[in-house]
Amino acid sequence: MTATTVPIVSVRNACCMLGGKRVLDEVNLDVMRGQVVVLIGPSGAGKTTLLRSINHLEELSSGEVLVGGVSIAHGAHGKKIGTTELARRRREIGFVFQHFNLFPHMTACENVWNAPVRVLGQPKDEARRNALALLDRVGLADKADSRPSQLSGGQQQRVAIARALAMRPKVMLFDEPTSALDVEMVGEVLEVMRELAREQMTMVVVTHEMRFARDAADRIIVMDAGRIIEDAPPDELFDHPKNERTKSFLSTIH
Repeated sequence: MTATTVPIVSVRNACCMLGGKRVLDEVNLDVMRGQVVVLIGPSGAGKTTLLRSINHLEELSSGEVLVGGVSIAHGAHGKKIGTTELARRRREIGFVFQHFNLFPHMTACENVWNAPVRVLGQPKDEARRNALALLDRVGLADKADSRPSQLSGGQQQRVAIARALAMRPKVMLFDEPTSALDVEMVGEVLEVMRELAREQMTMVVVTHEMRFARDAADRIIVMDAGRIIEDAPPDELFDHPKNERTKSFLSTIH
């Protein structure tokens, strides 16, 4: 395998038990550099658990996750990764949550430059310059000195995206990033994500926004009962789904 064909994310035989229930069941998934992969499926299908396992926010019962060829998460029988080493490996994974998780006492700019200074050891002046550039990139240059309470939900989520990008990740993970937003704010967040897709940022996205999935994704992954049941390009999946469960799910959202 050449460097260009090595997956940036590789999920191998991943199983996860939560509350006595198997929520991931022998999941295998490779994501190549520059791909946008969207995970869809009914509630409880395992989409968010799969996403969180990539960043080791959920612990696998068995299997392994590699990012950039380096193990991030593995089942109980694998070699344990120390807390410090795990934190180092996680730096290359950006995660955007449903509910922003910004520090309320910090300005937008401070929220963006805080981690690069504390975690990466960037000089504060350099980190601040980068933060301002990232806020401009997500359309919030004029909100640098605003606190989260002064921002709309859509603006807070765009700050959260800038914060994740500030760590210069190899891959960005998005867990239903628009689900907590009012309808009129959804578009501004999706447009930032579309721009990242155009720039070939590697992204794995859990979303119910099917128009975004069709427009921006390279691949659509359909999950059901903890398994991947279909994996196809958007036009093929939406226009000619093969799995009966996929057909049923798409009929409910259309």
